[in-house]
Amino acid sequence: MIDKKYDLLKSKTILYIEDDISLQKNIKEILQHFFKTVYTADDGDEAYTIYIENQNKIDIIITDINMPNTDGITLCKTIREFDKKIPIVIVSAYTNTDYLLDSIDLNVISYITKPLTTNKTLKLLDKFLEYFQLTNSLALDESIKFNYANGTLLINEDKIQLTKKESKFFKLLIENDIVTYEMMYEYLWDYDKTPSEDALKSFMRKFQKKLPKNLCKNQKGVGYFLERTLL
Repeated sequence: MIDKKYDLLKSKTILYIEDDISLQKNIKEILQHFFKTVYTADDGDEAYTIYIENQNKIDIIITDINMPNTDGITLCKTIREFDKKIPIVIVSAYTNTDYLLDSIDLNVISYITKPLTTNKTLKLLDKFLEYFQLTNSLALDESIKFNYANGTLLINEDKIQLTKKESKFFKLLIENDIVTYEMMYEYLWDYDKTPSEDALKSFMRKFQKKLPKNLCKNQKGVGYFLERTLL
């Protein structure tokens, strides 16, 4: 039975890039026990395509360095242009200092030397847990605390339970000065499920009803933002 402590990872999606197909298959089988979805790629080009198509879904990236076509370091540098925060783990047969320095510059959470064994993979789970536990608990100020993992918002010790979509939206509000309608369509409805105007209004009406008045405000024609002077 899988340890309950890893339940947090069951809502996460991971992208694993490895050109050794046998190793990729073995590690994927392990990861599937712990993660909601596991995407795999054989090289950097395929990984980049998968990332672009699913960047609003992917929570973690594990990549080899030495691969056909685009190498792992170049792939990570490109991804960092889109996302500065997504946790990246680099796996490599190399212990070259230049690679290590590149990894530091890319803000990777771990650099693992090959082979990526079952034991090393399981140790990574604890590192992922630590990362998400730190990033999931956000304090806007002394009176407002938000836990993204379980969707709870504490305002002056009053507990507000947000839905999964509301939690995603509130996290966007915290991380951005303004959340545009386009961002909402991409991150909350995945573009292909773009809501009707009535559906969007209904979502916002229910969401704002849960919050203190004027905490979440609308900038006409642009999107929504947190009125930080109230924080």
